Amino acid sequence: PGGNVGRALITALTTSATTFHITALIRPTSTYRPPYLAISTLTTDFTSSPSLISALRDQDALVCCVPASATSFDNQKLLIDAAIEAGVKLFFASEFVGDVLSAHYEIFPKEWVGEKVRVRRYLEEKAREGQICWTALNGGPFFDMWLLRGPAGFDIPARKAKIYGSGTNLSCQTPLPVLALAIVKMLTSPHAILNRAIYISGVKGVTQNNLLQALEEETGAFFTVKRVDVGRIKEEAMAALERGDWKAASRGLTINAQFNERQGSADFWDLVDNEVVGVEAVGVREAVREALSKCEGEGRGGWS
Repeated sequence: PGGNVGRALITALTTSATTFHITALIRPTSTYRPPYLAISTLTTDFTSSPSLISALRDQDALVCCVPASATSFDNQKLLIDAAIEAGVKLFFASEFVGDVLSAHYEIFPKEWVGEKVRVRRYLEEKAREGQICWTALNGGPFFDMWLLRGPAGFDIPARKAKIYGSGTNLSCQTPLPVLALAIVKMLTSPHAILNRAIYISGVKGVTQNNLLQALEEETGAFFTVKRVDVGRIKEEAMAALERGDWKAASRGLTINAQFNERQGSADFWDLVDNEVVGVEAVGVREAVREALSKCEGEGRGGWS
């Protein structure tokens, strides 16, 4: 519950008009303390089926927010089987990325992205058997985090930009608070989302060129631009993958997936179902303005 998705979701759940009874399952070594009194915590042994079953009794839904690299199949299977035994009605899988079934996603090392596809296949099998329902949500990169923390290619305080390739590749991205509100909508009205993954994009028209224009307009400053050959990055990433350097490979493959207009997988607008979960995509400049405002509000310094 203390990760990026977990923190945002807890805030959205506790401020929702619908009353949720929230229990955070934590490991014995965890130092997590819930930010709201309404949240209960339950120390659980995630390697023990009896412990998990006991913790999941009387729960309607389980939202799994473990980081990508932690979604190993064996651990997730144990959790799913325990949820079934405990009578949980809905298993919300930890995906929160892009199109996990794309060929580009398939080449990522599991040490980086986990085994999300294998977990989904297992959930589909259990749903066909009538043992449990499942869902998942994917909105691409977290727009605000990507923009402010560098992966989108921008060093905002230094007014520098790395533009990969042409800068025109379209990317589906969603601010973290928007993603959290969509999860709440799915939990509140689950019938429309049962036994399928939902895809959203909280911002429309995201390209690096559009981001650069919006940043310059919002900050009132010009950025120094460095052009980067994204094709070369893909080649270097594949070479790193061959020699077993999965960290370097994953960084390069992520850049390629987002910015390579010929070999990327960032544009999944054909899968987007915003209206199902009440998401209304905003324009790039509005999203940039909101991200910069949020950063200032959290006391991390202004950008102007």
